[in-house]
Amino acid sequence: MKTWIFRICILFMCFFAGMWHTVRAVDDAVPLSSEETTVTTKSEYQLPYPGVLPDHPMYFLKRMRDGILELLIIEPVRKSEFYILQGDKRLQMGIMLTEQKKFPLAETTVSKAEKYMEKAVSGLGLYKRNGGVIPTYVVEHAEIALTKHLEVLKDLLAQVPEIQKSGISSSIELATRIQQEAKALK
Repeated sequence: MKTWIFRICILFMCFFAGMWHTVRAVDDAVPLSSEETTVTTKSEYQLPYPGVLPDHPMYFLKRMRDGILELLIIEPVRKSEFYILQGDKRLQMGIMLTEQKKFPLAETTVSKAEKYMEKAVSGLGLYKRNGGVIPTYVVEHAEIALTKHLEVLKDLLAQVPEIQKSGISSSIELATRIQQEAKALK
């Protein structure tokens, strides 16, 4: 009986350690100054390592963890930062899946990445319309991330087979529209 309790405790500690790492990644985001954003080029923005990919059997645990985190983050600005992080991770997953020639899964994963970016920017817009003040570094981070997303999506469009091109193209259109909305937040 004690070994089962010990194993369950270890499992929960590992699970929450992964949650803590994700929360710390959002908390430790360094605000960018305006000087840094003018110097930053498209290729300098690095996408985070995504960890487990959607084709892994334990991926559902990662999705559960991220869902719990999403529910726990209440502040709109932090939630938008979380969505940007999730969008960046999904885009990196799409790159890795494309490299593995898993094109249909890559297409849906990239689509989810852009949906996260849409959630981030629309959440910031709603917060601003309700009288909230959005820190400029968050808007700049969203703009830089969306620029990287468009760059990567255009590269992926050249790599995927013809059947997935329409899905990637619609993701490019969505990212372009979201980028315009992010510029309007300034």
